[in-house]
Formats: sequence, C-alpha cells, structure tokens
Amino acid sequence: MLLERIRALGFDGSPVASVPEYVEQLHGHGLVALKELAPGAASMVCVVSNFIPAARTSGTDFKMVVRVSDPTMLSNDTVTFVVFRELGAMPDIRGAGDVLYLEDVKVQEFSGKPQLVSKHSTIVEVLHAGDSVDDLLPLFSYLRRGCGPQGVPQSVRSEYLKSVSELGENTRYVDLLVELLHVRPASHFSRPALRCVVTDYTENPLLHDVEVHTGVPGSRCLWCTVIGPGDIPGLPDLVVGHFYRLRGAKVVVDRMDGLVVSIERNDKFPKTKVVNEVARGLPELGALLTRREQCRNRVSRPMLIDTTAPPTLIPAPPTVSAIPAAPTPAAIAPAEPEFVAADVTPISAITGGPDLGTRYHVRVQIVDVFPDSAHDACQLPDLRVVLEVADASGSCLLLCQGRAVEELVGLGSVEMGERLAALMAVWDQAEAAEASWIDLCVALMVMPGPEVDEGRRPLV
Repeated sequence: MLLERIRALGFDGSPVASVPEYVEQLHGHGLVALKELAPGAASMVCVVSNFIPAARTSGTDFKMVVRVSDPTMLSNDTVTFVVFRELGAMPDIRGAGDVLYLEDVKVQEFSGKPQLVSKHSTIVEVLHAGDSVDDLLPLFSYLRRGCGPQGVPQSVRSEYLKSVSELGENTRYVDLLVELLHVRPASHFSRPALRCVVTDYTENPLLHDVEVHTGVPGSRCLWCTVIGPGDIPGLPDLVVGHFYRLRGAKVVVDRMDGLVVSIERNDKFPKTKVVNEVARGLPELGALLTRREQCRNRVSRPMLIDTTAPPTLIPAPPTVSAIPAAPTPAAIAPAEPEFVAADVTPISAITGGPDLGTRYHVRVQIVDVFPDSAHDACQLPDLRVVLEVADASGSCLLLCQGRAVEELVGLGSVEMGERLAALMAVWDQAEAAEASWIDLCVALMVMPGPEVDEGRRPLV
C-alpha cells in the first residue's frame, strides 16, 4: 500500500472533534473541504459514497465516475469526481468508505454544482475502508467518524446497486453488476430485443430455470431483456463471459416467468448509458469473481459415449448442475442391444472404472440435452446431441451422434421435418416432471483434452 502523499502529511496534529477543527487542519496542509470548492485547481481528502466502474469512452481511454463526500457536506450531498485514464492507471477504488487523497484536481461547475475532473498531473491515493488510520493525521480519523460507521453518510450510500439475491417482489428498478452467460435475438417482442441470461452468482428463490446451458448451478441465472438495443446510447458489444453494469433495470416477478429484468433507453435522460462493460481485473468485480470461482470450481464429470455411433471425437459441452438421486424404476422394457455387461450397471460403477471401450447396459432418465433445442440440433452438419442422464447412483454426460441418434429416436428419414419432429421427443423427456426410464448401450471412451499436447486422455 503506497500512500506517499498521505504519509507525507505527517501524523502529529491536534485531535479533531468538530467540523471547524477538521477544516482548520485541512488548511494547515494546503487542502480544502468539499464545501469550499471553487473553479480552478485544488487538493483535498474525501470519502467514496458510491462509484460507477470504469468504462471505455469513445476514445482510447476509460472513464470512472466517483461520488465523494466529507463531514462539511450536508448528509444528502455528494460531489462527482470524474477520472479519465488508461485502464491500468485507474485508482484502486473498491467501494464505499474508501478515503481518497486528491492532488491537483480540476474544479469546474456542472449544472450549477461543483464537479471534480482528473488531469494528467492529478495524483490519486486510496486508503481502503479496512486500512488503519491510527498512524495518520487526526483529520483522517475524524473524516471516517464524520461520515458514519460505514465510512460514508448513511443517506448517500448507493441504494441502487444490488445483488440478484436482494431482488424481490417489491423491487422496481435496480443497478446490477453481472456476467453475461447467454444472448440471442428475441422474436416475441413488438420492438427489436435481445434475450440475455446473466448472473452475479448469488441465489434467489424467485428465479425460474432458464432452460439454457450455462454451467451455473442453483437459482443463480436471471433472464434480462434488452429492449430496443439500437436505441440505447453507447451500448457495448454483448459478449458471453464479459461483465456489465446495468443501470435502472426494471424488475418484474410473475407466476409464469419468475424473477426477470429488462433494460431499455431512459427516455427521461436519453443520453444515459444504461449498459456499461466492466473490464476484468477492476476491484469492484472482486466479490463477483470470488463467487464465480466458488460456483465453477467443480470437478468435471466423465462422459459416456454411445458405442453404436462412429468414433468421431468432439470436445465435451458445458457441464450442468448435479442431479438428485432418482427413484428405483418400475417395470422397464427389456433392452435390445447385446452388452458385454448384460446386467444393468450403475453410472457410478462405470465412471469410476478404468475399462475403456467396454460396453455397458445402463437404465437412466434424460434430464438435460445439448444443444438448447431440437431445432438447433438439426442445424448441425452432422446429427449430434449430448444427453445428461442420471440413475440412482449419479449422473454423467452421454454423446450420441449419427446412427446412434437415429436409433435413439426411431428416425428412419433424414427429411428436415421428420428429423425435427422425432428429435423433439428427446427434449420433451428432459423437460418432463417425471421423465421415463430408458435402456442404453454405452461405453467409457477416450476424449481429447487441453492438458495434453499430444495424444488423448481418458475421462475417468
């Protein structure tokens, strides 16, 4: 923690117990209080009340907007500090309560209020909310006390930036910091729209299943509709795996869709950027990235390959959440294929063994399918689907392609309409509340893997 300018102020000074004493100590070190700001240049200390993460401007640099306060301000007042810099040079602001030392900042008026703007010569030092101020000037202790127990006046703390877990039936508009997991055009809106799946990796019981493969377990995925994307000023490219700040997202909870949000141009403030991309590595993403690692840090499950298909190998699709144990099935139709292991074998016994290529007889339920729909599967050059199947012992992924798919769904024709109609039964099985049990012939195979430069690795 380099605080050269702050430490250069010294630590010896009279105790500060009032605003006049605070201002006097500021003046003794060439600093001004926020209530004294006038056009020109100034140096000061202040406390972060809230901030908007750095976002790329129309030029080559980035812009961060920080709202700051100090004990001389009214409890509901803040001053805006705008920082223009390259991303790597942005101040390490982590959240409300951080203390800022600002040296040689431009002070200007905007809409009748003072505004701070960084210059090339501006120096910014950050004393984080958890850092000690015991060995610094007494004014820093008073600055924190005067701005409330959280380091900022309670009335100016950000009330709009929420986590998904905090959203409820009484929430109307909210700011969210999220990762984009899925995006596609929406066809059932009167205006052009994009349907997105986003998450901040917090859970909310009001969320319904999104029915797309995200790899995020539990009730953590939120539908977000971007309405009229062409009308939204400065809308960045929406890229899966990137992070975004949504401003003024409308929250709706209904019986059919559960908790959903939508975002569109703010007609009252039409120039407002309601969607801002947040660059990976910025401090405000810290909590989200920690939750992300916890959710995704799971051992990938093995894949079972249906051996009635040609041995073409493809990378495994994204894994999905664990499947609860299934009940023991009732009467099951006898399996037709001939198996090396004719008796029904639990999935756990196959995935835990080293016998590559041995065919097994499994009795499973289809609980999920990849791609997202039968229509998407029909668009592939080669007929290929991945099933997530489960029995009472566990679950795994199963690749079916070519003739294996045709046999699975009883497909005798390659005509597009018949193919789609037959494949839809597979997706219907996955979406059914009580899926039927089926018998399959499967084998543990070798798949290509990123950990090995040459050759292949077994999935066990």
